[in-house]
Amino acid sequence: MSFYEERRADRASEREQDRLDRREMAEEKRQERAEREERARRAKAEARQAAEKRKTARKATRTALVTKAKGEGDTIAALVVMVCSIAPAVYFQITALAAVPGLPGAIAVALSVMLEAGAWVATVAGERAKREGRPVGRFRAAMWGNGAVAGAINFTHAPPTPHHWLAFVLAAASLGGVFYWELRGLGRHGGKAGRTRAERREARARVWHDRKRRLRFWKVWRRYTDILAAHPYGCLDREKAWAEAWFDVKGAPLAATADVLGRRVAAVKSVEAVLAEAGTTPEAAAVEMLLADLFPSTPGDDGPIGGAPQGGPETGPRGDSGGGVRTAPGKAAEGRTALGRKGKQAPDRSSPKTSGRPLAAADLDKVRQLADKLGGADKLSVSKVRNAIGGGAQDYAVRLRNAVQAERREQRHAD
Repeated sequence: MSFYEERRADRASEREQDRLDRREMAEEKRQERAEREERARRAKAEARQAAEKRKTARKATRTALVTKAKGEGDTIAALVVMVCSIAPAVYFQITALAAVPGLPGAIAVALSVMLEAGAWVATVAGERAKREGRPVGRFRAAMWGNGAVAGAINFTHAPPTPHHWLAFVLAAASLGGVFYWELRGLGRHGGKAGRTRAERREARARVWHDRKRRLRFWKVWRRYTDILAAHPYGCLDREKAWAEAWFDVKGAPLAATADVLGRRVAAVKSVEAVLAEAGTTPEAAAVEMLLADLFPSTPGDDGPIGGAPQGGPETGPRGDSGGGVRTAPGKAAEGRTALGRKGKQAPDRSSPKTSGRPLAAADLDKVRQLADKLGGADKLSVSKVRNAIGGGAQDYAVRLRNAVQAERREQRHAD
């Protein structure tokens, strides 16, 4: 290769290197510009987020202030009343005390401020004690004592004007501030902080219950207090102590006395005597009543088991969805009676005076109306029939029910 060719090649190589250098410089500038733009974008986004956070914080602060102001409406109103009552009260107290011969004005100011400030110290301390559940009697005494002295000064030393009511207004101004602040405290706490209406009602009911116990059973109450006092405080259940005291005094379980137990024994003996006259025993009577509830004569009939019902539905393939052999009503009743009385015949409880009594038309109408109301005669029961006609014998009610059921069946067949 000649010298000129090498020189041309070197120049071409230099030019190519210059292009590569310029390209790299342009790429670096582009990257730097992109980074600056990204940093600017991020800075703007961070500034916007910070502004939004400050705006949200300010909004939350305003909302909290508004909410607190709404919740402290009574406090704001009470403060307004305080300012409007303290200013004239203190002014006229100072005027009244300064008019006393030989009393310096500074002393008059100090005494007036002492009375008003003392009343407010007692007021605020009493509210804190009330909120914490501590006694507030001494604070209220100091509060109303200072207010009363200030009110007396303003009342007795009111300016001489033709308006006599001004003295009462000035006295009320001395008491108005503490009165409305105390009213605010009662509205917030009421001396029963933390208790709901149901809890207060329950507390009153307990107080009345203890008072009735103490008045009606004072001997038991005295023994009850002795038991509580003898045991360590809180280790004995009060109701258990009351039951123990009742047994110690009455000698019987809780709510029972010798008279009550005597009446129970007499009642049991009278029932046994009646059952003995009827030729049965208490156990057999209890079994009969249980079977009467378990196996009524007809669906819905909850009366005692007697003879076979007239016109009642028969059990069998067509009358019972379960199928089986058709059983005569009389035999079914006889089987149940034998089970309840161990083979003995159950006494007939139907009254001879009503067994042949004709069915009254008025009673039939009442039963028909009852069947219409119930939605069918098959829903009639003996107890409902007796209630509809105003009572009566069991047999008569059964015949009334059966008669109406027979009428309705005949009507369905005729239709």
